[in-house]
Amino acid sequence: MTLASQQDTIDTHKLSLKTKNTAMWMSSCVIVTLVLSGLNAIAVDGADESGTQPTFTITDDEYRTGSDIARLKVITNTRTGEYVSVIPGHGGCVDSLYLAKSPNASDKSHVLHKVLWDHGRNATAVRLNPTWKGRVLLPYANRIGNATYQFNGTTYHLPINDVSGLNNSLHGLLWNRSMQILSTDIDDISASITLGYSFDGSDTGYPFLLDITVTYTLNKIGFTITVAATNRDINGGWPLPFFSGWHPYILASLHTSTLTLDPCTAWTHVDVGVGPQYPPPRYSNMVPTGHTHVWSRFNGSRPFGGSATMPTYFDDEVKALNTAKCGDTFEHVLQDFDNSVQIGLSVDSSYKFLQIFTGAQQTWGVDAVVLEPLNAMSDAYNNHDNLHTISVGETYTSSFGIRMLGS
Repeated sequence: MTLASQQDTIDTHKLSLKTKNTAMWMSSCVIVTLVLSGLNAIAVDGADESGTQPTFTITDDEYRTGSDIARLKVITNTRTGEYVSVIPGHGGCVDSLYLAKSPNASDKSHVLHKVLWDHGRNATAVRLNPTWKGRVLLPYANRIGNATYQFNGTTYHLPINDVSGLNNSLHGLLWNRSMQILSTDIDDISASITLGYSFDGSDTGYPFLLDITVTYTLNKIGFTITVAATNRDINGGWPLPFFSGWHPYILASLHTSTLTLDPCTAWTHVDVGVGPQYPPPRYSNMVPTGHTHVWSRFNGSRPFGGSATMPTYFDDEVKALNTAKCGDTFEHVLQDFDNSVQIGLSVDSSYKFLQIFTGAQQTWGVDAVVLEPLNAMSDAYNNHDNLHTISVGETYTSSFGIRMLGS
């Protein structure tokens, strides 16, 4: 099934993410296909026949740096000022996200909080991608050790693009691809954009026919992303490996902030290979060894620590245990005391793994934490922990999102 023929199936890719406190997020995305011709399509404003101001709009934006240009689609809640911007030409990267500081509908002040570290309207930074900020990670996320894996008896070699000294393949293949705008949808409670991309089997180390759709939804509760992956190898009949993630830098006064992993389950630390032969500051190859141990560091009882200029360094992966106790979703809570906000990262139950990275201040001078949801363990092409093997004609769908929980 090609992207051009997905009109009959794209409704199945609607938002499946449930929250523990509201059903509105769950029902906020009903996608109606409207194929647009490229990135210069007329913006959809969502106005009704009476001409009254809509609650949600979808508009175009762009910024230039030298010869580089970034073209964006912007979803806005006109009543609150909340908005999210997405860059289709660079793997559907999420650029900016602003949400109302108070989630209380009766609070009409609509004070906005800048949730994500964005590109500062620097189009060259978007193209060069030095930080992976806002990137959707697939058909694999985090790392594939030594950029090598075996699948169905064949050894494959992926591009090596990890930091100097590490021969891993990092964060998938979508990040620099130009995605097609497949559909938009606006109603009184939400607006969404669906982008698509087809892997045609020509990628180094990933010779599989994979169709991807990524749906971005802003509603009255928060922001969500839904990823749908379809194996379209109708003639060959072979399965393919897949897992996904997201790489948001969530702004916070980190050294005094706390992170509470969803307490519905215990969490284990995913141990990685370490040694002086690997680069600082982690001195690790960042590839899971297969060993895990129970880890309660992020249960909300103490802050990240360190100082304002040097938060305590973490670059650690955790895995949920006993997920049957958690229902359909997890929600991790970042409590930023200095800015009086609580931010919820809600993920469906397939995202049993989370990478926590606090090195943004140390590396780039930005006070932020990466909370990278993963629906398989790092290096899952080799360790197979929660790896999704998608059969021909099968579609695998998963969702994650961010919302404000108040102060």
